[in-house]
Amino acid sequence: MPPHRAQNGWSPDAWNKIVSEFHEKHEYVTFNKIQIQEKERELKREYKILKEVRKQSGVSWNEKRCMIIAEPTIWDNIITTFPRAKKFRKKSF
Repeated sequence: MPPHRAQNGWSPDAWNKIVSEFHEKHEYVTFNKIQIQEKERELKREYKILKEVRKQSGVSWNEKRCMIIAEPTIWDNIITTFPRAKKFRKKSF
């Protein structure tokens, strides 16, 4: 296993480096380690939703806009099956 990875994610040293580099790149932002970890979890949840939605029949992906493309009736079915996908109907990832 790479040294920066722990069994269930990033190692504590890796998280410290991630936070440090984040603050170097975004010096006016004051997110702490917990906030950055939560954002990573949120992005992973959203990615999993998008990955499943993209597998549905009648769904395509617009690379330029980073959006799911589907007819309104298909979107209705998607939202019924994946309620959290609703926000991606008119929003890019």
